[in-house]
Amino acid sequence: MNLTFKGFLRGYCRELTGQQTDNLRKLCKTVVCDQPAAAEALMIFAALQGKAEYLASFTMGTWLHPDYARVSLSLALYGNVEAWLQSDDAPERYKKVWNAYQAKKNEPARTRRINALMRDKICETMRQKGLTTYRICKDLDLNLGNVYAYLGKGDVSKVSCDTARRIMEYSASL
Repeated sequence: MNLTFKGFLRGYCRELTGQQTDNLRKLCKTVVCDQPAAAEALMIFAALQGKAEYLASFTMGTWLHPDYARVSLSLALYGNVEAWLQSDDAPERYKKVWNAYQAKKNEPARTRRINALMRDKICETMRQKGLTTYRICKDLDLNLGNVYAYLGKGDVSKVSCDTARRIMEYSASL
């Protein structure tokens, strides 16, 4: 999966605001009135499009304007949104948006590491208890090919974390 920061922000803003649009004016209205938690993500989304000042202009007379004006100026001086978010100049609440993106982007690698750790534990338990891959698949109604690739060949992408957890709990319970 090749998740871009802009693509992440598009979905994140939609999720936080409940709006299925990229229209900055509509999203801003929702943030000001109903969903203040989306304020930082929306500003960063606008900045990536080169519209930070444009978004700040919508907030004149609202609680958001001082912050958006300050961030807009800071981003204009910095020039690069991603670099600004990783710098000491960015407020912590804006850095949290970058951290959420990094967590989402790195999720597949984290899942693979977790599956590999569970695989090691499952294989050890199987050796100790004399369990076979076939028995596990039959008892848990799992696809033999995928589980064999996971347990026998070490292909951690063949099963989900939930399935690996089911196998681990089952093998430990016998």
